Amino acid sequence: MSKRDLEREPQDGDGATATATTEVSSPGRRKVMLAMLAGTSALAAGVGIPTAVFVAAPLSAGAGHGRWVRTVRLDQMKEGEPKRVAIVDDRRDAWSVERAVDLGSAWLVRKGDLVQAFSAVCPHLGCSVNAVPDGGGAFACPCHTSAFDPAGQRTSGPAPRNLDALATRIEDGVVVVEFKRFRIGIHEQVVT
Repeated sequence: MSKRDLEREPQDGDGATATATTEVSSPGRRKVMLAMLAGTSALAAGVGIPTAVFVAAPLSAGAGHGRWVRTVRLDQMKEGEPKRVAIVDDRRDAWSVERAVDLGSAWLVRKGDLVQAFSAVCPHLGCSVNAVPDGGGAFACPCHTSAFDPAGQRTSGPAPRNLDALATRIEDGVVVVEFKRFRIGIHEQVVT
């Protein structure tokens, strides 16, 4: 029999007949449709997944992590005397790179062969923190009079926390600082 079954049924009163069709599903057509669906899904996944990874990569690269930046030679620093250093490095923004950009600054304090580093940004409202002249290594924020001792501990003023400490290491006689930016105006130290 063909793809359609024909049946004859009598109509209401005149004895005439009509033809009705009943469609039989074809296994060949179903297989073609499933193959097209599978192919389309594979193509979408093959294009969609790499695209999503490419777009999301800049969002997760380095989020919340610092970058290690070379600053000054250790032998150029005096014991216990704060030294402000510029943090200059390449800045990566999405897929572009700017070379030798001034990212900010940090305070370095030498203690023997070790170096302490503090962010030069006041944790109160983001003003630039200065070393107190003849202050024994203390720091002060000129904007709202926050004061910090030589260890970066808050001694007075509206700053909600101590100066933000930065990790350091010495490589080939050069002080290397892990530069980070922190959220200002809050008690917790949150890397941005």
